[in-house]
Amino acid sequence: MAVKLSIRSWAACVALVSVLGLGGCAAPPTTTYTNGAGQEVTVNWKDYPLHAYSLPGDLRQAPVKEEGGVVSARILGQIRAALTKEFDFAWESTGEPGWQPDLGNGYGGQAMTTTYNSVEWSSTTSPASTAQWQKIVRVISRITTAHGLGPVTLTHDKDTFKNDAEWQKDLVEQYGTADPQKLWWWDGTAYSGSQWLSVYLVNVDRDTTGRAAKEHQESHFPAHSVSISYGVTTVRSADLAAFEKALEPFMGLTPPEPTTSD
Repeated sequence: MAVKLSIRSWAACVALVSVLGLGGCAAPPTTTYTNGAGQEVTVNWKDYPLHAYSLPGDLRQAPVKEEGGVVSARILGQIRAALTKEFDFAWESTGEPGWQPDLGNGYGGQAMTTTYNSVEWSSTTSPASTAQWQKIVRVISRITTAHGLGPVTLTHDKDTFKNDAEWQKDLVEQYGTADPQKLWWWDGTAYSGSQWLSVYLVNVDRDTTGRAAKEHQESHFPAHSVSISYGVTTVRSADLAAFEKALEPFMGLTPPEPTTSD
């Protein structure tokens, strides 16, 4: 496939001025390519049915909207049951589950997707040792992998963390260490396509300075907990046929950088 990217200016673009600064109209990008039949095709990314940061194949493995809540309850329920069996946890939930309104696609058009965010489940206690934390991550990863999300990747295991000296410096300044074996919190995500499972572990007792305990006492956030939540970006079952039709011209293309902030 031969691809040519062009961004055309709008003759009618109107600059917006506000006390916060200047904004303006950005032209939706277009991509021209030659399809398998030898025909030249031009697509306008304003018609892209996903958001700019989503790839065309991302949603095809995700549950449809009508199943999102059921899948969320199943995954989170299995994780809670498995961790309770291993660590005798009790759990509390915060927040409300729900679907966000449909948003723009980043190119001045409308995405056909909608996003679900679950409640956050937090255990009322958590172990302190690194070995136990690693076991917790393994237990969760086993379940997320079984559901097609893959294993949990901890932030401190990512190359973006390992190769970012400034990030590690900030951790030392804020928490006294950038060593995952000494940090009193870990976070990670299991992610596949357009589904994700977020994990946050905290135990302020791992901080020997006492600073973490003081901060949590003032914030009222859990000081000893394992927190999990689920999210998915998907489409309604009634929209699947129209979604696939709208997506077809964009298959195999890499979305350009968004031109609007939606």
